[in-house]
Parts: sequence; structure tokens; C-alpha cells
Amino acid sequence: MANQRPAADGAGAAFPLAPWLFSGSVLVLAGVLFFGIATRVSLANDIDIVARAGISRVLRGGIPDLVDTFLLILVMFAAYAGALRALWLGFRHAFAAAAAGIVLCSLAMLPAMPLTSPDAVHLAADVRTFWLHGKWPADFSGTPDKVDDPVANEVRVFRSNPSGYGPLAYIIGGAALPFVGDSFRANLVGQKVIAGVFLLGTALAAGIIARRFGGKAAFTAGFIGLNPMMLWQYPGDGHNDSLMAFFGVAALGLATLPGWGARAGAALAGLASVLCKYALLIAAPLLAAYWFPRWRLAVAGAAAGLGLVLLLAYAFGLGPVRNGTLGPATAVAPSNPWGVVAGLFSIEGRGQDRMVFFGYVIALGILAAVAARHRLETGRDLARAVALVMGLFLFAAFPGFLPWYLIWFLPFAAIGGDRRQLWWAAAWSAAAFLPVLALNWQLSINRAWNIPEPVRWSVVLAWSLTLLAVWLGPRLTPGAPRLPARAAGPRRARRRRSISVREAGRRA
Repeated sequence: MANQRPAADGAGAAFPLAPWLFSGSVLVLAGVLFFGIATRVSLANDIDIVARAGISRVLRGGIPDLVDTFLLILVMFAAYAGALRALWLGFRHAFAAAAAGIVLCSLAMLPAMPLTSPDAVHLAADVRTFWLHGKWPADFSGTPDKVDDPVANEVRVFRSNPSGYGPLAYIIGGAALPFVGDSFRANLVGQKVIAGVFLLGTALAAGIIARRFGGKAAFTAGFIGLNPMMLWQYPGDGHNDSLMAFFGVAALGLATLPGWGARAGAALAGLASVLCKYALLIAAPLLAAYWFPRWRLAVAGAAAGLGLVLLLAYAFGLGPVRNGTLGPATAVAPSNPWGVVAGLFSIEGRGQDRMVFFGYVIALGILAAVAARHRLETGRDLARAVALVMGLFLFAAFPGFLPWYLIWFLPFAAIGGDRRQLWWAAAWSAAAFLPVLALNWQLSINRAWNIPEPVRWSVVLAWSLTLLAVWLGPRLTPGAPRLPARAAGPRRARRRRSISVREAGRRA
């Protein structure tokens, strides 16, 4: 696995069968998504089942359905690997082919009901609450149970809870309203289309930025947009994190261009990302450290200190934001190691609040360490630093981790092109399906295979397999580029070199 172009991206064929390998892999991927997933659990099912979500509510065959779905996921990732191999080898018009493949696979997932989360149903109601009823969906006065609306009336899960998105997410979500009327299914599909469009936008924008950094645009775009987990969660389940990811990627691209105009654009794009969803805010100090290398230690300290102050203010109820509008940011999900610990020791209530607080303290420490010590001389260095912060945040420090949050990490790993981060992102995307399947079929697994607490075991297995892939994967791809060695010498000399390199780039 690599993200480096030996010559011009997509110019000529390094391997004459690469276009055929890519086409065949994408057709297999799209075929499995459509015939194996979307038409088996489609929106043609009963509305009440759609509203409540859960793939096992539709596939009621127990273990046979679980095994079939698992095998289909394996086939999808095999096809994904084949497509990436072809894009890495290169062929003419590879970038356009990657875009077409993403569109085809996204369309294949549109008929599917939200398979593993009810969030898209809530989101469809929230968008209507914002646009048609003039209420704020992130407040308890704007919850679906307080709005008389044909879509809000179909919300079953978290019906009395507000959502936790920013205003721009609701504004953009309104783009579907002129086309969907009052139909529940049409409104749901509208949000799925928007999520899929922004997944495509994130992939293409990342590819363009990677090309500027010397990487392969087509490989980068395919790594993101053809990832089965991303296709499952965005055009499939309709999550809107792809909006945040698109603006975050745009901010990275602008931040690495010379001039204050580009920096202003980066700040605006970053603000747009936060106004969709606030998660990428944790990586914002890395931009300041990249722009002002002389003060990167001060930036690291200030970011950690300010973050801790805000965290304490929230913990003691001193800030304007209250629990209930932050969603999973203040919860412990069962699909990560924090949830395993909470289950093993029966930690509930205030104990879980303390776990969340401790997790965010770890995240602040990770941010400070990366901002202070990670190499930040080039745009690719910045992408790798952002990927490292977001990846470690999700992998080790975020008790509320859910599988669709991987888009917070995946695009930046793809742009940075470090082979360990690429293996980390790809392997974790595959392994994260294990807790998804265990959550949906846990009763069947317990009864048929006598495995107590299958979700906990699936989390342990998923995280272990990911770590194994990070260690073993780079050894299986010796041709991939290594992360450049950190320059020797005192820190002051490294700072001077970083400044001179960046100033040379601006003059150029």
C-alpha cells in the first residue's frame, strides 16, 4: 500500500491489466453492496422497522444471516484491496475512474435502509425541524417528540433527545427538502444522498491535495471513497460526518498553500467543518504549530491548557454547553475498549462520566505531544500529524467511538501516505465491522455458540487485529515509502530549517 506517484498520476499504465483489475473489483464491490446488502435490507421494508433500524431486525435468520453478512463483508474488502492495487499501479484516467467507481458504489447503497444506526431518521426530522418549523434541533425544545411533522412522528429512537450537530449541517441538509415532500422514505434518502455526495467530495478533494504533495490522486480518492465501511455508513446509513470531513480536508489543503489569503480560506473552511460537527476542532492547534513553528511549544501548551479549562468548565457545569446536546461525545459506547472496561467493572452513571473526562484528558496529552514533537515541515507532514492525532483519539482516547467516526481519520491518513497509517486506517475499517455484527446478532451468538458478552470479545479482537496489521502490514509492502527520518540536531536548528523551507515554498 502506498501513496506516491512514480511519474504523472494516471499517465500511462504501469501494469497493462490495471484498468481491468480496477473495473472488475469495483463491479464486484457494487454488486455485493446492491444485491447482497441493499436489496436484502431495503427501504421497501416496513416503515416502523426502518425507523428503528438494526440489520438483524430484517435479517431474522440468526447465525446463517450473520455468517452470510460476514462473508459478504470479506468479499467487499477483497474487492476494495483489488481496486486499490490497480489504482496504485496506475492507468490512464485513473482519477476519473476512481470518481466513477465511488459514484457507482454509492448508488448501489442508496436503496438500503439505515442498517446499523437510527441516526439518519433523527437527522431527517431535525433538518425539517430547522427549516420548516423554525426550531433549533440541538435543543430540547426542538426534539422530534415536540414537533408535529410526518417525518418527526416516525422517529422511534432518541425521540425525546436533541441532536448534536452544528447549524451548517442542518442548513446543508435542507438541500434535499425541495425534492422529497413529506414522504418519510424520500426524506431519508435525501439525507443519504447528501452524505454520499460529501463522501465523494471528501475523496476527490483529498486526491487533489495528495497530488500536490507528490502522492497519487486516484489511489487517495479510492482509499477513501471505495472503503466498504465508508460506503456502508454514508450513502448507506446516511451519517453526516462526511460534511465535516469535506470541509476539514479543504482546510488542510488551503492551510498548506502560501499566503495569508490561503490561510484565511483555511480558517473559514475549518470553521465550516466545526459548524457541521465539532470533532476536527481537536486537530486545529496543529495548523497553528505548522504556520508558526517558532511558537509551536507555546501552541501545544496553550491548546492543552485551554482544552483542560474548557473540559473542567463542562464537567462542573460552568460552561454554556450542557450534556444532552453533545450526543456520543459524553457517552461510553460498547463498541470500543472503554465500553469493554465499563462492562467488565459495571461502571455506570457518574463512573462513566469520569471515564469520558479521563479519555479527553488523554486526548489533550496526545494533541500536545504531537503539536510539540511531530515533524511539521511540509504539507504531507501536517496531514500525517492530523491523522496521528485523530487516529489515536479514536483508537485510544474516545469512549464514544462509533465506526462511522473513522472518516475523521481516514482522509488524512490517505493524504499523508505513511504506510503504517494507511494499514491502520484500512485494517481498522475492516475490523470495526466485528463489533457492528456482534451488536446486532449478540443474542444469536450467545445462544448458538455459547459465547458470553460477544460484543466485548469482538472489540478485543478488532483492536488486536488492527494493531497486528499496523505491525505486519508495512513489512508486507516493502516498496511503500517510509516516513522520512527526523532530522538530527538541536531543536532550534530544526526550527530554522522548517522556517526556511516554508519561506522558500512561499517565494516559489
